[in-house]
Amino acid sequence: MLMSDTIKTPIETDNGSVQARLDINNLEKALKKRDIQGTSRRKKMVWLLIILLIAAAAGFGVYKKFAPSESSEFLTTVVTKSTITNSIEATGTLNPVKSSEMGFKNDDTITAINVAVGDHVKTGQVLAQQETTTLQTSLQQAQSTVEQDQLSVKTSSLNLESNRRTWERQQKLFESGAISQSDLDTAQDNFKKSQLELETAQAKLANDQLKVEQARSDLSGATLIAPFDGIIGAVNGQVGQINGINSSTSTLISIISEDLQISALINEADISQIKVGQDVEFTTTTYSNKTFKGKVLRISPQAQTVSNIQYYPVLISCIDPEHQLLAGMSVSVKIVINQKQDVAAIPMMAVTYAQSYIKSLPAGDKTNLSKTSRTGVRPDARKAESDDSDGSEIKGGQPGKVLVLQNNKPVIKTVVLGLSDGSNYEVIQGLKIGEKVIVGSSQADDQSASGGSDSSSNSNSNKSNRQNQPGGMGGPPPGGF
Repeated sequence: MLMSDTIKTPIETDNGSVQARLDINNLEKALKKRDIQGTSRRKKMVWLLIILLIAAAAGFGVYKKFAPSESSEFLTTVVTKSTITNSIEATGTLNPVKSSEMGFKNDDTITAINVAVGDHVKTGQVLAQQETTTLQTSLQQAQSTVEQDQLSVKTSSLNLESNRRTWERQQKLFESGAISQSDLDTAQDNFKKSQLELETAQAKLANDQLKVEQARSDLSGATLIAPFDGIIGAVNGQVGQINGINSSTSTLISIISEDLQISALINEADISQIKVGQDVEFTTTTYSNKTFKGKVLRISPQAQTVSNIQYYPVLISCIDPEHQLLAGMSVSVKIVINQKQDVAAIPMMAVTYAQSYIKSLPAGDKTNLSKTSRTGVRPDARKAESDDSDGSEIKGGQPGKVLVLQNNKPVIKTVVLGLSDGSNYEVIQGLKIGEKVIVGSSQADDQSASGGSDSSSNSNSNKSNRQNQPGGMGGPPPGGF
């Protein structure tokens, strides 16, 4: 009987026939379910395979940078041509080169405010004005008083000259016996009195002239004028309010220059390396992917004590032609102490791994390795090398040790190391660009040993200034300038 016939045939009364049809239907459903489950299982296997291939490719990319040599248990890298920069790191704050807080001298009503926060202004531009009626009246009165004083001085001068001539004439008459001593004394007294009157008039004139200058100053103080090209940083008032030196907010308008400079604090341990004119690189949180440049402008001779540590304020110029930076931003600063371009360089881990590897060897193996290391370095460098290979700190310009592969075996090679940037060493002598040096082991236990040495080595002295840096990113406001 066909399946289609079974479905279409009416249900028979015989119990056996009914059960047979039910079994056929159940079998059909089971076959369909198995096909669906098989398809789902195959899809899962395909996706799992894809994920494994991606993971393998990523792992290969990471591994390839420090890939072990063929038939070798060591990871190697090549000597490259690089730029090595030694710098001192610090944090600082961007401040305007110029700033001014402006307010009216006299307490009076504000009649005009011509700017708003963020406006760019030019030197001499009127920013705000104050009621001037009273001030103008005071100036006019002072000028009128001066004019009267000038007349008094002129009159006193004429009187003095007249009394001088009278006294001289009386002296001649007295000598001829024409007048008495009393008449002569009277003429002399009049002359001295006129002298005193002139001096008094001149003193009053000078005093009243000062009052005129003060009145003019008060009147000019009722107009706020931009002292330099800049940006309005704050406006603390509005038209109709009283503003003046006795007001609760004496500063009405703040103006800052567009040009900025960095105030940074340098640890006393590093300040001897800082010189005026050194190049500076710095970054900000706002523009984290951009490096700005500047130069050291001034170094304060007076230290500041922060948490019992001595810091010296250093002023740094800021090159920002696009005016992207804003006053008050915190910056991370690198002051370039020394820089060498296009020099042979190796990772610091090549040196630190060699130190830890040699230190871990038995005495006999260490001696055998040392015997193979006397090639490729001048005699004076070998003479300077210490016989102790215990992994002591390597300093710039002194011999160090690295491991190279010869016949798939590690061989010590003495090199002369120069400048370091905290991650790489300049190789002055002993290696050529393109040579391979060992930087680690492909075995897990050896990698962990070398990793410990590397982490301690990367604590370079040129970064010490950022440790214990006062006040977070910006530190306290540096003084001394």
